[in-house]
Amino acid sequence: MRTYKLELRHAPSKNKLNAMRGNRLPPLTVRLASDDTAIRWARDELIGLAERKQGHHYQYVEASVFELYPIGSPQQDDNRRLGRWVINPDGLNWRPKAA
Repeated sequence: MRTYKLELRHAPSKNKLNAMRGNRLPPLTVRLASDDTAIRWARDELIGLAERKQGHHYQYVEASVFELYPIGSPQQDDNRRLGRWVINPDGLNWRPKAA
């Protein structure tokens, strides 16, 4: 089993995402068997958030998915980003990490 982290952020638009304070929700972590399962879990969490929260500050919502490496791992980073789900006026989109 691997450990995954989900970071959820929201803003009126993508352009305002990094400029807006207080738009990051507490991260979620879970242990799952595979990257595909983690990507589906992140999608479901994002859709659930979008259904509960609406309004001007939730026009652009993103969920970034990371695999967290165990303590003492030989990897240089503490985590590996898989990609992110985005909900915007164009709908729901998966954006994998660039190679």
